Amino acid sequence: MAAQGKRVEAAGVVLVRQGESGPEVAVVHRAKRQDWSLPKGKLEAGERHDVAAIRETLEETGVRCVLGPSLGSRKYVALGLPKRVRYWRATVLDASYREPDREVDEVRWLGRDDAHALLTYDDDRLLVDQALALPDTVPTIVLRHARATKRAKWKESGDPLAAVDSERTLNPYGVEQAERLVPVLDAYRPELVVSSSARRCRDTVAPYAAARGLPTRLLHELSEEGAREDAALTEQVVRDLLGATGSAVWCCHRPVLPIVLGTVADELGLRRDNGSLPNRLNPRMTPGSGIVLHRSADGRVQAIDRFAT
Repeated sequence: MAAQGKRVEAAGVVLVRQGESGPEVAVVHRAKRQDWSLPKGKLEAGERHDVAAIRETLEETGVRCVLGPSLGSRKYVALGLPKRVRYWRATVLDASYREPDREVDEVRWLGRDDAHALLTYDDDRLLVDQALALPDTVPTIVLRHARATKRAKWKESGDPLAAVDSERTLNPYGVEQAERLVPVLDAYRPELVVSSSARRCRDTVAPYAAARGLPTRLLHELSEEGAREDAALTEQVVRDLLGATGSAVWCCHRPVLPIVLGTVADELGLRRDNGSLPNRLNPRMTPGSGIVLHRSADGRVQAIDRFAT
């Protein structure tokens, strides 16, 4: 049982697909509890909530899913312990037959009203309403590179490229972060991998790109040097990237994030009335952290989430 202190941590999804009569959600019957609920389960030791949500959904429904917007968390007491379950709206990537077992013996796809009638818990009904109020979305992830070798240490490293800051490497912790990013990014399934041409950026997304068999598009304009040379060109590159269809991850640097996120806000109409950025677009991001823009088919942002590794 995964717990932080004495709190049990779990994750789940409202899994949505388009049926013949409109959107449908997956509900599962848990044989042990004799209830109908949404796919969810406890975190394994050291596991992240977003990764656990993908794993538990596959185990309980046979569906590999892609995470959409966060639906927040639900807190309650279970078996005498406080429990927190984080939920996401999710869509189907692929599905296979799942043999009924003692954990889940039936999975049903239902429209809103039928799901409301069958679900055992009011919180699950509210989550279904919350998820169905949102359209399907495609993620655009803005990622700050993982932790890098300090500039002074790199200059003194004796590496043949030590005089070239763009060739500065990730430090050992940053290498671990890049590996930990693989399942996190895979939860959102970006198909376009874009990176600053700097080594510390391209090495951050390389493990994910390799795991998925995807090429990485390297852009000098997203590098620190490129942004210093011509910030207007960096802005134009961001506008071009926003115009591309499909899911994507863009990896860049702390000094470039204000330009990138400011352009995103301008292009997508996300600035506040006073011209400032909303909190979720704050460019102060820790190394290896990301901002997920969930965009609907018309290009509008339906939700913004953040994650850290």
